[in-house]
Amino acid sequence: MVKLNSSDEYEFLCNVTLTKDKFPIAFENKVQELIEECGLTREQAEESIEKMEIELELYYEKGFGLFAIESEAVTSGTIYSPYSGEFCLEDNK
Repeated sequence: MVKLNSSDEYEFLCNVTLTKDKFPIAFENKVQELIEECGLTREQAEESIEKMEIELELYYEKGFGLFAIESEAVTSGTIYSPYSGEFCLEDNK
């Protein structure tokens, strides 16, 4: 079972910037998201992504391994382990 870190005590891994060259699949998925959900043109979406930094938090699930989660997703969504599929419990401090 994975327990999500509190907003006061989280383990920052890094900031990631998606680029066409280094992360072509993730970049294209983000472009399509901005086009479909925000009404941006392709050019606007690509320009926006090039300026965007995505903060990742690090987690470890015993018996499985490490994984990273976008910090914004932790605070605004329901998170499941990519290994076991189990719901990650919120920190109730």
